[in-house]
Amino acid sequence: MHFPVKEYTELLAKWVAFSQKHLYYCPEREGLICYGAGEHGHWGVHTHQKAFSAFAVAAMCDDIDWKGYGLTKEQVLSQALGMLRYNLATHLTGDFVCTDGEKWGHNWIYVLGVERMFHGIEAIDEYLTADDQAKLRAMVLSECDFLLEEYPIQAGLIQNNKPESNIWNGATLYRGAFMYPDCPNKDRYIEKAQRFFANGISIESDENSDEIVDGRRIGDMFVGANMFNSYATNHHGYMNVGYMVICLSNIAMLHFSMKARGIQADDIVYHHMKEQWELIRTCTFDDGRLLRIGGDSRARYCYCQDYAIPMWALVEDLYGDDCSELENGWLKILEKETSVNGDGSFLSNRFGSFEDRSPVYYTRLESDRANVISMAIYWHKKYQLCGKNKVEVLKSWHDDYHGAAMVTDEKRYASFVWRASEKPQGMLLPKDDSSMAEWRYNLSGRILGVGRYNFDEVNNHQEWMYEGGFLTAGSTIVYSDNFMAEGQLKETMARKHVAFAALPDGESVLGLQHADALNRTFVSSVKGIMWNVANDIFNSRARTFTHAHGKDILQGGDYAKTFEMISAGNWVNVDGKVGLVSPDPLTIVRMGERQVEIKGRDRDSSTLYAEEVCSTVSTRCRWYDRGENLLKTSYAMTIGSADETKALADSLFAPEIAGVNAIGAMGKDGKKYVLLANFGAKECTVDAAQLNIGEVKDLRTGEKADKITLAEDEAVVLAQF
Repeated sequence: MHFPVKEYTELLAKWVAFSQKHLYYCPEREGLICYGAGEHGHWGVHTHQKAFSAFAVAAMCDDIDWKGYGLTKEQVLSQALGMLRYNLATHLTGDFVCTDGEKWGHNWIYVLGVERMFHGIEAIDEYLTADDQAKLRAMVLSECDFLLEEYPIQAGLIQNNKPESNIWNGATLYRGAFMYPDCPNKDRYIEKAQRFFANGISIESDENSDEIVDGRRIGDMFVGANMFNSYATNHHGYMNVGYMVICLSNIAMLHFSMKARGIQADDIVYHHMKEQWELIRTCTFDDGRLLRIGGDSRARYCYCQDYAIPMWALVEDLYGDDCSELENGWLKILEKETSVNGDGSFLSNRFGSFEDRSPVYYTRLESDRANVISMAIYWHKKYQLCGKNKVEVLKSWHDDYHGAAMVTDEKRYASFVWRASEKPQGMLLPKDDSSMAEWRYNLSGRILGVGRYNFDEVNNHQEWMYEGGFLTAGSTIVYSDNFMAEGQLKETMARKHVAFAALPDGESVLGLQHADALNRTFVSSVKGIMWNVANDIFNSRARTFTHAHGKDILQGGDYAKTFEMISAGNWVNVDGKVGLVSPDPLTIVRMGERQVEIKGRDRDSSTLYAEEVCSTVSTRCRWYDRGENLLKTSYAMTIGSADETKALADSLFAPEIAGVNAIGAMGKDGKKYVLLANFGAKECTVDAAQLNIGEVKDLRTGEKADKITLAEDEAVVLAQF
C-alpha cells in the first residue's frame, strides 16, 4: 500500500469549502483574512496559522476541481495569502493587531504555530512578494532572538516536563539559522538549538552520558530528563502517549523543511527518537488509532491523534518503516466520521455544540486535522515516501513511576496504568477493533460524590512482570470537590483497592475491586467494574451485546437517547470479540447521551458515547458510615466469541478465604488461575491447599507456592501446574 494522496486531498478540499464560513475579512485593512474566532491568545493564533497551511497546500493541489465546491484555485490561493499576511501583520514585528486588540509573539508556545504553518509557506513560496519575505524574515528572527536571549531551557520528569516545547523551540532556532544564514546570531542559534534538542526526548541516564553527538557530550548539555528510562512521559501529569507523538511530529516539521533545502539535520535532532517511536508504535493499533494506555485528558481521537500523520511520514523517510497500513487505516476512520457529518467538516457531529459555545476551541480542533492532512499531502507528493521495513512492537513494557504495565499478544492488548488521566485504568482489547477503546476509570470501578469534580489520587501501587503477562495491585483515595454549598471543603470519601492481572494464556485477564468509606460520606453513584465499551460513529453507532439473559443490539452515539439499565446475568460479550464475566450480577448501563467528557469539564464537553458494563450499580444518593463497604466485586475477561465468554463464566470460581479477595477461572491454555489480594491493613497468609485446584505456582516468581504471605495491597496470581 501507498499513501492515499487522492483520498486525503478530497477530504482537505471539502474542509476548505466548509471553512469558508469561518473566514473573517478584516474591514480595517483590505486583503487581510483571519480564520476562526479571530486571533485570541496563543490558541487563536495557532488555529489561524494551521488553517492557513491547509488553504495554502489545497490551493496548490492541481487535482482538485474547485468548481465542484463553488470555488476557484485563484480564490483559495488569495485566501491563503491573505491569511499569511494577516498573521505577519499582527506579530510584534508587524504594524497591525489581532482581533483581540493585541499583537502576538514571544512566549513559550507561539512558535509551535509557526512551525506548523511552514510547509504551507513553502507550498506557495513562489507567490510571496518581496514585502512578504521581508516580514517573514522579521518575524522568524524576532522569535529566534527571543528564544536565544530570554527563554531558558528547562526539563523534568514531573515538574517542568517540556519535551515537546524544547523540540519546537529548538526547531525554530535551527529554522532561523538555515533560512537566514546571513543573520548575526546564526551560530548561537544552532548552539542553543542543540541544547534544546538534547533536552527534548531526554532520559534519566543522559545526565551522566559520555555519548558524543555533533561533537558535544550529552551529559554536558543535560538540563533534565523529560522521559523516564522506559520512554514514558508524564506530560500533563499522567502517562501520556499522545505527547510522545507530538514530540515526533515537531521533529518531522523541521526534518522536511531541511530536506527541502538539501540540508542534513544534526544528529541531535533525532536523539532517542527511534526508541521513542518503538514505544509509540507498540501503543498504536494497526489501523492507526493510538492505544492511549494512560488515557486522554482532551477530546477523544483529536489533536495528538491527528499529529500521528506527520510522525508516520517522518519515520517512513528517516527509517524506511512501512506506515502505509496506519495511514490507510486512519483514512478510513476519518472518512467514516466525515461521511456522518455530511457537511465537509471533520467533527461537526460529535463536536457540533462546541461551535457556538467555544468557536475558538471548535476551530482549533478542525484546523488541527486540516493542518496535518495538508502536511502529509505536501510531503508525500514532494518526496514519494514509501517505507518497506516492518516495525516490530514490544511484547511487554513497564514503567514504575506510572504503575504502567502492558502486554501485546496475537489477539489482545492488555494494560493497566495507575497514574493515568482518569486514574487508574486498565484494559483488555481485541487487536482487530480499535473502536472499542475508552479509558476513563476503565475496569477500576467508579465512586461519585455530589461535588461537580470527582477524582481518585493514587495511594500506592506495585507491579510484577512475568512471561506473557503482568500483575498489579494498589489503592487510590476517592475525592469529591466543587460543591453547591458555599465553603464546603473537598471531601475524602473512600479508599479503593484494585488488583489486575493479565494471564499468560495470551487472551485473558482477572480483576478485583474493593472500597470502604474513609469518613461518613454522601455518595451519589457507585459502579463496580466499569467496563467502558465505546459505541459511536467509528463502529457505525451499533453494537451487539450477547449476555446471559439474551441479546441486544444497542445503538450509540447520537442515536442513544434514553437512560436505561439492562440486566445481563453473569456474563456479557460484545460483537463476538471480547467478553466479561463476574460472580456478581452484571448491568449494562446506558447513559442516553455522549458522556465521555473532556477531563475537568462538564457533561456538555462530551465527545464520545460508551456503554458501561458494571456490577454493584447504585445511582441512589445515600450516606455511608465510616468503614462501611461501598464496593466489592471481581471479574474475568477474555478475547473471543459469546460461546467462549460463556465457557469462561462456567469456569469461574471465587474461593472464600479469610482476609483476602479472590477470583479464579480457566485460562484459554486449559490451566486454572487464581488472583488473590490482601486489601486489609494487616499481613495475611494463605494456604494454597485452600484453593482445591492442586499444585500451583506463583507467577511472580515462577516457583511452587504452598503458603503465600501477602502484605497490605499485595496480590499474587497462582497458576495450576
